[in-house]
Amino acid sequence: MARTIKDIQQGMIDGLTADRPGLSSSSAAEWRLWTWVVATAIHLFEVVLDLFRAEVDEAADKIAPGTVRWYVEQCRRFQNGHELLFDEQTAQLYYAEDDAEARIIGVVAVTESAGLLSIKVAKLDNQNRIVPLTTDELHNFSGYVESIKFAGTQTETVSTTADKVRYNMQVFYDPAVPATTVRERVTEALDAFRTGQDFNSILYRQKLVAAVMTAEGVVTVDLKKLERKGTSMEEFAEVGVADELEAGYFDYDDGSALSFVSAKQVEL
Repeated sequence: MARTIKDIQQGMIDGLTADRPGLSSSSAAEWRLWTWVVATAIHLFEVVLDLFRAEVDEAADKIAPGTVRWYVEQCRRFQNGHELLFDEQTAQLYYAEDDAEARIIGVVAVTESAGLLSIKVAKLDNQNRIVPLTTDELHNFSGYVESIKFAGTQTETVSTTADKVRYNMQVFYDPAVPATTVRERVTEALDAFRTGQDFNSILYRQKLVAAVMTAEGVVTVDLKKLERKGTSMEEFAEVGVADELEAGYFDYDDGSALSFVSAKQVEL
């Protein structure tokens, strides 16, 4: 937020009088006039920055209505147990209050197929695991979607058990970093990848590798195997370049294998 000219000028005066105690104390002194000129220029610059920031924020908030990304954003704004109100002056739907605790949608995937918009959602429990909405929660969410969707749009809302993803991964790390530290960072990166899936519900093999590579201390990664099992599948299936998640989101299977090797042991 832009500071006032008076505040900026006073800061300059305080600094100058502290460094140069012999300056004239007259309010009409030339050096004081120059502080006002400079303070005015700084104030105008800060005002321009505020306007620019507001313009950028407004543009970021204005995702084209009706697009898949717009639906994803609207799903995340759902507040369970709150009444959706209509503003007659702006023709906008809104909540009377912003209740972060009521925003239960933790993960969401929206896909289009044959004129149908499929919206798959789930929440995160106290242990950060992906779990389906309860019957009442899904009922409330479905009503919310019916209220916000565009006229004529066919939608289905689904909240089911997450797909299981099983991997066998070898991480080569910088030996200057303790292995326990690297393991913690990799675990955090894997968890962030799990809850930060793209809205199109596609699991990309290389993106999993890229996520692990972001962990500080990791030199390279060898993803030996990646498999997925949806709720309708009896066995795990190999994931090639990419695969679509049946539930729209996933949790890691307990059978996943993660090993750590010093980068000095890489076979060339």
